[in-house]
Amino acid sequence: MTQFEFLSVFISIVLALGVSDILSTWGEQIRFRSKVRHYWLHTAWGILLLLLMIQAWWGLWRFRDREDWTFFENVTLIVPYLLLALTVYVLTPRISSEPSDIKDYYYVNAPWIFGLGGGALVAFTINAKVNLGTGLLDPQNAIRAVGIMIMAGLAVSRRERVHAGAAALAAILLIAWISTTLLAL
Repeated sequence: MTQFEFLSVFISIVLALGVSDILSTWGEQIRFRSKVRHYWLHTAWGILLLLLMIQAWWGLWRFRDREDWTFFENVTLIVPYLLLALTVYVLTPRISSEPSDIKDYYYVNAPWIFGLGGGALVAFTINAKVNLGTGLLDPQNAIRAVGIMIMAGLAVSRRERVHAGAAALAAILLIAWISTTLLAL
């Protein structure tokens, strides 16, 4: 087994935990639908995070030709995926048979959700620099920088319009990101 295969298995497990959290929450929301007050922005961010995790897993392929990894390079590769999974964990509430208001949950946890999301983007930027030698003027870093600013704004804002506009902008950024990733592979 190569070091890349070893690392990719670990990262795949971390991402699978995040995907499992999203799908479990959606299943619980369906199961307890009569007791859950849904919130469209929560669902939108869940979809965006699900797509981001799929893209992050796909983007891991860029490291396939690396043969030797130092501990520091391992850490800088793994940390962004851990933060992404933690972001998902905070986004996804545990639903029970008790009444749940997803809108209240979303805004109470927004500082953590978007703070961790921004931290994941910073960690992905560091990873790209350390493990790919990506320069500061790389188009993907520009997309990350906008994403980090969006996350910072959402961590402090409670205005629905701000969160809605940011979700739309994040979807556009994700499409742009996927486009640049496809060109890089």
